Amino acid sequence: MEANRAAAAVMNDNSQTTPRAAAADCRPQPRSKASTRPVLPEPAAPLAVRPLHSLALQVPLLLVIALSLVVSAGAWGLRAIVLRSFERLEVANAELDLRRFANAINYEERGLERQLAYAVDHAGPVSHGGDGAPFDVLPLDPSVATSSSPQLACVFDGSGALVATDSDDPTGAVLQRINPVDFCSDAESRPMIAEVLGGAGVAGLYDADGTFFLVAAAPLEPGSRYGEAGAVLLLARLFSSEEIGEIVQRMAINIDFWSMNTPNLDVLEAAAGAALSLGAPFIVNRRSEAVLQVYWAFEGADGEPAFLARANVFRDLREIGDETVLLSALAMTGVGIATILFSLLLVRSLMVKRLTRLTGQLLAIRRDALGGRRLRVDHGPLGQRDEISVLAGEFDTLLGELAATTRQLADVSYRAGRAEVTEGSLHNIGNALNSLLVSADAARARLEAGGHANIAQATRELAEAGNLTERQGKLAQYASLAAAESAKRYEALRADIERIILHVNRIEDILESQRRLDSDKDLAVVSALLPLVESAVRSLPDGTADSLVIRLDDSLALQPPVVCIRSVVLQVLSNLLVNATEAITQAAPRPGVLTIAASTVVVDGMPMADLAVTDNGIGLEEDELVKIFQRYYTTKRGRGHGIGLHWSANVVASMGGHLFARSDGKGKGASLHLRLPVAPPGMISASPGG
Repeated sequence: MEANRAAAAVMNDNSQTTPRAAAADCRPQPRSKASTRPVLPEPAAPLAVRPLHSLALQVPLLLVIALSLVVSAGAWGLRAIVLRSFERLEVANAELDLRRFANAINYEERGLERQLAYAVDHAGPVSHGGDGAPFDVLPLDPSVATSSSPQLACVFDGSGALVATDSDDPTGAVLQRINPVDFCSDAESRPMIAEVLGGAGVAGLYDADGTFFLVAAAPLEPGSRYGEAGAVLLLARLFSSEEIGEIVQRMAINIDFWSMNTPNLDVLEAAAGAALSLGAPFIVNRRSEAVLQVYWAFEGADGEPAFLARANVFRDLREIGDETVLLSALAMTGVGIATILFSLLLVRSLMVKRLTRLTGQLLAIRRDALGGRRLRVDHGPLGQRDEISVLAGEFDTLLGELAATTRQLADVSYRAGRAEVTEGSLHNIGNALNSLLVSADAARARLEAGGHANIAQATRELAEAGNLTERQGKLAQYASLAAAESAKRYEALRADIERIILHVNRIEDILESQRRLDSDKDLAVVSALLPLVESAVRSLPDGTADSLVIRLDDSLALQPPVVCIRSVVLQVLSNLLVNATEAITQAAPRPGVLTIAASTVVVDGMPMADLAVTDNGIGLEEDELVKIFQRYYTTKRGRGHGIGLHWSANVVASMGGHLFARSDGKGKGASLHLRLPVAPPGMISASPGG
């Protein structure tokens, strides 16, 4: 009786304190902000484009700069090419004038050479006049014009010594410039006499102390009137500046002509003469932008360059070239401006307007906080799909993906909030289960302390007593029967309490493992398969074993230990077993058979234990072999949430395993395979059970 009162006191204490504590723990938790649909922040104001950064300004500016560079480079190139071409043309014209001038001089030289040939042909024996003077050495050829006739004559003997002079200048035009004797004496010392004595004829220009002559010399045959040993006849004609001027005027050219021996020669002219003496054909000096000077050397009678001719080119062609360059630059500028305007229209039509529309659509979508609006893709003016169209299309695709991601993010945020609420609910459920477990333990203690065995013994002894009245005997028998019935109910109640305690402990294990999973703690341990399967089978509802045949294959005990989270694997196995029993119930085979077997397979080089739960239930179609692991998909009619297998597949994958299904079709049963990694040898030896 004291034990009963103590048990009653404990029961009363628990009934007063535990429910209040449970009620206090089960108060509604404040709803997490994350449990509501997320509210997107107000978008910031669109970024404005600065005027200097706008394509509408930058593109024309770049085109103007490009035009300026092109016009400048083109003008420079035209000036370099065109003016150079005009300059070459000017030099070519000057060279032509110089050659014409040289041809005119050569013409005069050839006339003098004809007179020389006539004189040589008529050189006869010596004929003396009354005073013993030599015969006239200037026999003129009547077929030659007087202007080409020689004015001086010099005769040199076979040793090159001067032996005679003559002149046909009765008016003294020659004598006003040079005395014939002095002229012939000067020629006596020249190399041309020795050259003529060697048998060669000589013709050319001759500078006699600043007075220019055309000379021609030829040898005389031995036995002539000038000596038996042979002689040299030299004829000369004055080549005056007046005659040079007449040639220049007649040919309408601008030529200056002087000897290279002229004293105080200009620096440029001296340099040109030196260069021409070295064999250069022409020398061009740019004395100024207005005048171009071209020099050419004339050989003297000695065969060396001795005279300098200069053609002065007044650069009319250059002015034409400058005008041509200017007009070309203006034309390029006009064409460039027209090109810029046309390019601006094209750029505005093809790019700027379309990019502006695209930017406006993007800003509108941004202001709408990605509310699902899509871009309107513009094609080109001709309807073509160009780069901007492709860009807009890619943007549109990106916006669609971004909107979908935003919705998924909102859904994930919502689910995270729900998970937070669920976590609080699990905590409250855990507290309530603790109270329930305490109450169940107290109830079991009261039952064990109730003394039912003593009461049953007392009623039996009372019923067997022989000195009772009939009424007492009947009451004693009734009490004995009532005590027996109460004992049966007591045993059933005790079994129910034991089962409640078992399931409450299982629920607490699940909640604890869930909390530890949320805290990212490593719960994986080395476990044998057979105890896990046996524990899962024991958790099946009462009467399940009576309605079907459950076979545990011997292969379960032969498999190596696996690495897993025990409570999670127990829950997964429970889901598989429950689903298998329900599939068998729907098919109603006779009998229903549930087989659990295992084998070891190698996947990607890693050994894994393959646990197969096979039933002869309703089976699965081919497409359902994958769908059953999707969230909210279920084959149960009118019930089921489609979460168990989805959760099981995800949590098994988090442990490095794999969950999949096989079936030959509807009505042919199904097999759910749970694969878990085999524990390495080192981990097995380090485990408590190893």
